[in-house]
Amino acid sequence: MERFDARADAQLDDDNVMLTLSGASWLLNVNASPDEWARNLPRVAGADHGQRLDVSLGTSARRPVWWSMSDGQLTVSVGRDVESYDFVVVLPAALLSEIRAQLDALDADDWG
Repeated sequence: MERFDARADAQLDDDNVMLTLSGASWLLNVNASPDEWARNLPRVAGADHGQRLDVSLGTSARRPVWWSMSDGQLTVSVGRDVESYDFVVVLPAALLSEIRAQLDALDADDWG
């Protein structure tokens, strides 16, 4: 089984937090403000892609990032909208807890 990792870092140059998601052969960086992470990440657990309830949270390569949960899996899609994406990763739902822990571990004094 592939191992997945999540790491959050404050970006001092633009007051954003960069979340890096990675697997054995891929890496995805998602940038959002601390307020956007705090406001929208809790909504991801109830975001069902089948009902088009994906949560827009952050950007990657200047494209919106869409988050949803379905069948015990976390889906992160990058693209102009929830239907037209350029890149998608499907991750274990448990990784959402690791993402929250990484973001919570950042010291608010690290940015802004």
